[in-house]
Amino acid sequence: MTAITTTDLNVWQYRTVKELLAIVDSGLKAERHPLEWTITSSGHLRGVVGKPDRLSENDRQAVFDEWARVLDAEPPRQSHRIDGGTTLTATFERPTNRTPVKGFIQVEFDAPDED
Repeated sequence: MTAITTTDLNVWQYRTVKELLAIVDSGLKAERHPLEWTITSSGHLRGVVGKPDRLSENDRQAVFDEWARVLDAEPPRQSHRIDGGTTLTATFERPTNRTPVKGFIQVEFDAPDED
């Protein structure tokens, strides 16, 4: 088994930054609502529909669905949080001239109000 070097990690991040630039550029041109993006040290992408954007839950769901469609993501997985809320996560891969850039997008919903 070959050890992963610092150079490997930097190259993976660099490739992911270039791919993220292409994703953000396409979102800008299409006037898509932006996601909060994070790049891991191993070169994976995480895109989150931000809560501070003051969108309704239906609008946040629509933003998530649009990005999942554009990124050709796998069908979303739903997980239940300990606070009663739910998280939707959809994974995707973006081909590059080397190995694909992998990532996921997420949206979180609060627990329903109990009246």
